[in-house]
Amino acid sequence: MINYDALIHNRNYFERDHIAARHTQYHFTQAIKVETFLWDLELFGQLQRRLGERVALKGGAAAQLYLAPERQRTSVDIDVIYLGSASGIPDVLASIHRDLGEDDLYFKFNKHTPLNPKTVLPLETYYVTVPAVTAKAPINIKLDFHLMDTLELPVVELEGAAAFVVPLAFKPRCISASALLGDKLLTLAQGSVGIPPEREDDIPKQLYDLHELSRIVDTRDVSTVIRAMGTLFARELAVRTEKVTLLEALGQMIVLLERYSGLDSAKSDKAARDAIQNFRSNYEPRPFRNPIAWGIVSKRLQLLARCFLDGAQHPLTYLQDVDRMVALIAFEDERFEKMRPALRESLRVDFIGILKTQGHDDVAKRLKNSLPERVLWEAVTPTNLEVIGEKIEARTKSI
Repeated sequence: MINYDALIHNRNYFERDHIAARHTQYHFTQAIKVETFLWDLELFGQLQRRLGERVALKGGAAAQLYLAPERQRTSVDIDVIYLGSASGIPDVLASIHRDLGEDDLYFKFNKHTPLNPKTVLPLETYYVTVPAVTAKAPINIKLDFHLMDTLELPVVELEGAAAFVVPLAFKPRCISASALLGDKLLTLAQGSVGIPPEREDDIPKQLYDLHELSRIVDTRDVSTVIRAMGTLFARELAVRTEKVTLLEALGQMIVLLERYSGLDSAKSDKAARDAIQNFRSNYEPRPFRNPIAWGIVSKRLQLLARCFLDGAQHPLTYLQDVDRMVALIAFEDERFEKMRPALRESLRVDFIGILKTQGHDDVAKRLKNSLPERVLWEAVTPTNLEVIGEKIEARTKSI
């Protein structure tokens, strides 16, 4: 028997009609994913109630809480930073099970020990079963405790956080958006500390979160992004036999992002294409429904990685500058209404010309009929931002 009175959130939020309404309102493909995300946050709330400042949420669930509800995707796992030893975890989880009714199936946490672990990170993994109203089978949620002695990353207690307009009944402690950005960038370093090829389906989730976080992180807080990358990179590297530098890891990010930037090509990478299709089938965020959008996102993040690799002082400012250029070439001002198609065409030709001068004739040919925004992100580099900005300004002033 489940003791629903022990829930932190109103039980109505877990009813079929309420979940179905969120599912329909935000155009997700699967209501079960919406329900799972709500349970993720309920379970983290239960942990935070018991552990207070000893826990902080990280990963995809944390990233969504920084976004407006209409920008959020679903998340199926819980990643928690835990300040303490592994020996203290079972009693905390047992107390959650006890308070929620000691049901034989639900809210009973089971420790998972991998048979052939590839790394020996200080990590404890548990699985827990929770009830489902949108599917015949119950929901299984994975909970990862990342064990640390001290937390060297900034934490924010989010006021008024919500999941698809479901207001959270507590202030979740999450690592800051800038720290999350640094953490998630490392997941793209495939070949070292990043997501391995056998887990390719996890890549699009990271791309989505990185794109959204990079739009909201304060450009002045880039030092936190760098610090988070350095801290977490050292933590990962300490338990790996193959040693690489952070610069080499940034190079690996650029290679992976190049694969994902070509999804609008007839010869696109199959693993990337399949991963995107899986992402759309399971998480379906609204802004990412075509290959061109994924190409723009990948190139945008690749520019950020290149800025870090080149030691640029203001990497996030570069992104912000190009974002402004993209807004300008939309020519939405009513003054440009009649000339808008011609203006956009002239800029597309300008950007194609830049690609050719860079020696990317094959890419220029492939994108010759693409949107000017797509070609812009392909052509822009940390060193030609000013030149491109001048071309856009010249086209605007010529009217």
